[in-house]
This record gives sequence, structure tokens and C-alpha cells, in this order.
Amino acid sequence: MIPVLVYDERQCDPRKCSARKMVQAGVAKEAKSVRNIPAGAVVLSPHAETALSPADRSAALRRGIAVMDLTWTNISAFPKVRGARERALPFLVAANPVNWGRPMELNSAEAVAAALFILGEEAQAKETLSKFRYGDQFLALNEEPLRLYARCHDSASVVEAQAEFLPPPPE
Repeated sequence: MIPVLVYDERQCDPRKCSARKMVQAGVAKEAKSVRNIPAGAVVLSPHAETALSPADRSAALRRGIAVMDLTWTNISAFPKVRGARERALPFLVAANPVNWGRPMELNSAEAVAAALFILGEEAQAKETLSKFRYGDQFLALNEEPLRLYARCHDSASVVEAQAEFLPPPPE
């Protein structure tokens, strides 16, 4: 089981906040500040230059994965975590009611579950998503890419694999 940490900027509607719901359900622990995220933890970041891959599993098992919960409109203010392994998720599609069908606009619960799945913790990913009405739909929408990413060896192979799911470039 991989430890999951949530740093919540408290920018979203508390009734819809998947980060808070994960903490309340006991599938994640809250990091009260960025300094509470251990050095060496895998931090899910949309700005990371390295894709999350199964090669990150040992670091995640030792130090955990962390998700930063802030609104997509404030994503440019994404906090930096000293000593962290920043990783970006590969191409996936959101199933949450706010961003349904939008590529790469996952909420915190979807991001954590995707990371857990890619890191070989499918049961923990399903347990996390079981706390949300749209959890099964997220897995159904993304099952093929998640299984493919979980079979990759490193970041480069994940980036290569995601090309299969990316929309064609505009002409």
C-alpha cells in the first residue's frame, strides 16, 4: 500500500472537493503545509517534465505520493516541494462532474487513483475511487490507457504509449 498525502489550498467548493473527501474517507492523509511532504515523495504535478511510471513505485512505497489540490484556474501557482520527485500523469480523461470528458483535467481523487493504478496498486486505486459516484466511470473511461501505462518500464515508455491515445494534431 502506498501512502497518499493531500495538500489542500482550499480553493474549491468544500462540498465538491475530492481531496477533502479522500481525507475524510481515510484513503489519504492531509499535509497541513508543503513542508509536511517528505523529501523523495512522488508529487503529481501538471508542470513536471517526467511522466509517472512504474519505475517510481519504490520511491512511492517509501515516501508516498502527494497531490496538490487547487483549482485549474490557479494552476500556475502550483506549489514547489523541495526534494520531491515531480511527475506528470500521462493522457487520461476526467469523469468527475465538473470536468467530465475533458482530457488531462482530473480532480485530485482521479489523479491519485490513476497514479496508484500505474504504480501497480490497482486495488488501492479502486478503493480510493469507491468513495466517489463517478469512480467506476473513471476506470471504465481510462481502463485501456491505465493498463498500458502500468505495463511500461519507465517515463519514456509511458510518453511513447500515451501517443496511442492522444487526439490527432490539428491541420
